[in-house]
Amino acid sequence: MEELPELPKSNDNLAKRASERKIDNLDARLGTIEKMLHNLTISLNNRNPPAPASSVSTTLGSGASNSGEGSVDAIFGANKGNESDSDFEATSLMREQTAFATQFIETTTFPFLDPEMQSAFSSLQQLVKLQNIQSARHDARFTNAKPLPKGGWAEMPMPSADIVLSVLREIKQYPPMGFPTIATYSGVDNFPDNCRRIYFATEEYSLVQWGIVNLGLYFTLQERGAASEGDRQIQLFEASFLCRDNIETALTNLPLLMPQRRESVELLILATMYAIEESKYSLARDLNTIAATICQTLGYHRVRTPSTPDSEHKAMFFWTTYLFDRALSLRAGRAPVIQDWDVTVPRMIGPQVKEVNPLWKISQAQWISWSEFMGRTYKELYSPEALSLTADKRTENARQLVQTLQDVAARSAPLIEHVVEKMKMSGGYDAQTRFSYDMAVVGDALIQWSALTLIYRAIPSPPGSLSTFNPECIHAAREAFSSHEGCMALCGESVFMKAGYIQWNILYIPFIPLVVLFCHTIETSNEEDLKTLVRFTEGLQPVAPVSTGVAKLFQISQVLVNIASLCLKARMQGQHDHDMSMVGDNVGMYLNRLGLMPQYPQHDDAYGAGALPGLGSDMDQSTQLGNWFSGNTHIFGLMEEDLSGFQGFV
Repeated sequence: MEELPELPKSNDNLAKRASERKIDNLDARLGTIEKMLHNLTISLNNRNPPAPASSVSTTLGSGASNSGEGSVDAIFGANKGNESDSDFEATSLMREQTAFATQFIETTTFPFLDPEMQSAFSSLQQLVKLQNIQSARHDARFTNAKPLPKGGWAEMPMPSADIVLSVLREIKQYPPMGFPTIATYSGVDNFPDNCRRIYFATEEYSLVQWGIVNLGLYFTLQERGAASEGDRQIQLFEASFLCRDNIETALTNLPLLMPQRRESVELLILATMYAIEESKYSLARDLNTIAATICQTLGYHRVRTPSTPDSEHKAMFFWTTYLFDRALSLRAGRAPVIQDWDVTVPRMIGPQVKEVNPLWKISQAQWISWSEFMGRTYKELYSPEALSLTADKRTENARQLVQTLQDVAARSAPLIEHVVEKMKMSGGYDAQTRFSYDMAVVGDALIQWSALTLIYRAIPSPPGSLSTFNPECIHAAREAFSSHEGCMALCGESVFMKAGYIQWNILYIPFIPLVVLFCHTIETSNEEDLKTLVRFTEGLQPVAPVSTGVAKLFQISQVLVNIASLCLKARMQGQHDHDMSMVGDNVGMYLNRLGLMPQYPQHDDAYGAGALPGLGSDMDQSTQLGNWFSGNTHIFGLMEEDLSGFQGFV
């Protein structure tokens, strides 16, 4: 019998050769997938011009319908009914390539990474996968809704009358600054009467009236609970949770066609606020759209002569829907539903409305100007029409918008400075509410820096720059983070106050500088910017337990910090370690799939010479800008997802 050849005593060489073959195979797979993604991008752009914002990446949280609009299947199956054979073959090929790309993303691993870096890489993979998963959040909007009893909503449990009476007495002494609908839109004096109609009903009341009272009580109980301690705080929060269940039950049972009445608008505005605080931004936009439509049907957006307290209250209802419309539309990457050229009602609350704080009147006028500006920013820089313009024309638009923003900021600066000085002289924030007027005013400075960041993002960086973002954009982003740290300091030790500030200044707008500084950190390996991101994330952690929205923002921020840290490590080690260079290549590819980083041509010295992976983009600037805006929308759209199973989250 022929003897088998003797095995070598050492298998180091075999292991080395096997490792080299594995690396070569991974390199080949990387090359293949990158070519397919590049070809896929070109194919889609050629088949569906100009549409730069949706070439490859889809957008979660952008209002895609349950029919699959915005999903990969919808893009590739758009004209199934009239496809030619060649169209069908091309579409099938693109589907096959996309399926392969998705499988590649799901299966690529780097076992040599330490656990922390492996977690960051896995989180990045999941961010990409989430782009292609149709969200089911619209199918389960209200997890706390209860079945209606046979006798209807009148038989649903309510907070005890004793608790409600005690709270109503308190708001006479401490007007609720964090509950705008009581303090500004309806008047504090009206709310007790609404409660009496429900608690001491002498006649039937509607589902809308019942919903208004539960929404009003929910915000009031939350506010008073945040200012209380011990058993009293627990009692108030438990009562507010009962109202929360009733709110979701009421909204679940609302008729498809709402009555065209003032109380419908009031309910929908309150419901929009509730949805925002619950991080249900798509739902908030839907509710507010209905409110805006009813307002316009009833003529609240038109001048009424002569002006009366009633007509000015109606104007305030309209302007509230306007504020929400602009912010939520920009957040979703969509056009607002209210057009400026169709509005004639004055932007300033008149003297007829005497119960409104004069400072609120000044602030609301400024917020209206600010909202009008946000609508212009989307239309002139990021809408499909704007993205079809030349880069020079968009730059011209951006410069004009910067001047407009500076004018708005100049008008609001004296009030902001006055409030900041008042808060500093009082030794900080004395917790009386969950979110005060003072913090709403101070937060305007942060929002202005955030808006400036978004505007400057539309201006290309100078030739030869190491970053996609021009210096003005990076400066504005850094100033926004600095302003945020100042606002958090003014909130003192109150986690409830911080939660309210974050919900209405960071999440609601949303906070564009977070994504800008994240991308810039990856491009330039700026360690100081990474430290800024770390401080921001660490500041969220203590607040997360009291707010679902802040908890999700903390999770997302932690993932971005981990990914940025992974990129910096990969870049530093990749100069001498081929394995880590491959990690960096994959990270760049995934970030391109998200739309956050442009598709650059490969360079052999990408990690040795200093850029991710190389500069000198061959992608059209409009497409690049549109993809980035879409990717930014996707990141903040994750606020509406169930992130409990997301790897890498703490």
